[in-house]
Amino acid sequence: MNNISRRDALRVGGLSVFGAAFLAACGKQSGVVPSANILSEGAVTPTTALPEGVVTDTVLLRTAASLEYNAIELYDLILNDGMLTGDYAKLTDAVKRFRDDHQAHANTVNALAVSLGGKAHTCANDRMNRLYIQPALKLVTEKGNPDTSRDIIALVHAMENIGVQTYQGFVATLTAPSLRAEVMRIATDEARHSVVFAQVLNGGYASVGPTNNETTGKPNIASVPAAFGSLSSVLLSVGTPNADNLKPTLTLETPSLNGLIYDFIDCQ
Repeated sequence: MNNISRRDALRVGGLSVFGAAFLAACGKQSGVVPSANILSEGAVTPTTALPEGVVTDTVLLRTAASLEYNAIELYDLILNDGMLTGDYAKLTDAVKRFRDDHQAHANTVNALAVSLGGKAHTCANDRMNRLYIQPALKLVTEKGNPDTSRDIIALVHAMENIGVQTYQGFVATLTAPSLRAEVMRIATDEARHSVVFAQVLNGGYASVGPTNNETTGKPNIASVPAAFGSLSSVLLSVGTPNADNLKPTLTLETPSLNGLIYDFIDCQ
């Protein structure tokens, strides 16, 4: 049973009326100019909504272009900073060729994006740079690392694999058959890059760089013994070994939804 008396009810009601009158007197009715810096009950600070990210063929092609520029920047760094020394210097011409291949790939996917009504994207994928490339470069170039040249090759090998996996993954999403065929042609080129570096990393110094058949003079063929490449994470071990002679290991992934280059994203 409610024990509030009539007198209590009148007292509470009077306080409510007084409170409302007090707030009104302190508000617009009293001529006080409201401040945007002071939050008031019931008022919401205006916000700007983020653009909606829709995954389209154009977005996928622009994302592919961004990865090509990641590769271009990485290859330029290798060449400009003279990171290939000793036997690894034999790879200089291959690095130049692969960099030029990536520029051609970027031009191709950007042209396809423009043909669909989109915008060309001519800079690297910032998220991939921050999450994977820069942390790896920090380990590769740290003082005391005895394998700088080998590790930088391991890094570009990993990025070539990421590129191949990205294109292969996009095939299932692209709507136009002609686009699927084009990106797989690019993926084939980048798979060849990856095979060259795999030979370097696992075959010893005798197999450094592309080799030719001694009888025919034609390039030797190297291939991956599987119908399709893996779409799993890429593990990368680089940097100064620990007491157990083990290098730090990074896990690289293809671009996720928050790493795609949507139509509203521009190069800074």
